[in-house]
Amino acid sequence: MTTSSSRGAEEVFRRAAARASESLSKWLGRPTTIVIEDVAAFPLDEAATVLGTGTETLCVCAMQVGSHVPGILALAVSDEAGLAMADLLLGRPPGASAAWGEIERSATAETTNIIGCAYLNAVAEGRDDAEPLVPSPPWFVRDYPEAVMESLIVTQMTDDPSVFLTRTTFCIEGTAIRCSLVFVPQSVAAGRPGSGVAP
Repeated sequence: MTTSSSRGAEEVFRRAAARASESLSKWLGRPTTIVIEDVAAFPLDEAATVLGTGTETLCVCAMQVGSHVPGILALAVSDEAGLAMADLLLGRPPGASAAWGEIERSATAETTNIIGCAYLNAVAEGRDDAEPLVPSPPWFVRDYPEAVMESLIVTQMTDDPSVFLTRTTFCIEGTAIRCSLVFVPQSVAAGRPGSGVAP
């Protein structure tokens, strides 16, 4: 991973965060911001542990982005923080979301979809080709951190063996949720990892 490519990835994530903040504010009808605190690139042999090594369940909503820089883009959050984020997204009082039901997963998936579209628009910025940049529908995974990351990196087929991790703050009306955005580069031919929800 070169310094220039790492710097370029950070610029794309920051542009995407600004675009996603605007889109989410319009969607929710409330002030919403996504702040990228830092972006780090990890070699593939370290990628499985970038989200942690413990037994605390992690929730990830991921999507495949096919563009000039194809790969898997995922929003990762702990169970506790994810359910708190679902309450904010759904306009519920704190603690109302006690489990990952269909509504909670749907709200998180739509948020990931907005972020994914913003990312693709940020990648395409300044390009004049007409290729449509459309992400796949998001899928939800709930498992231990290492298992989640392994499901994301198993399809990596590219000459750039790196995984990008951003430390991110998701804020709605002044309430902040800490989460991570992960990007796993892929070749155009790479497939989508299996989706599912751990018991």
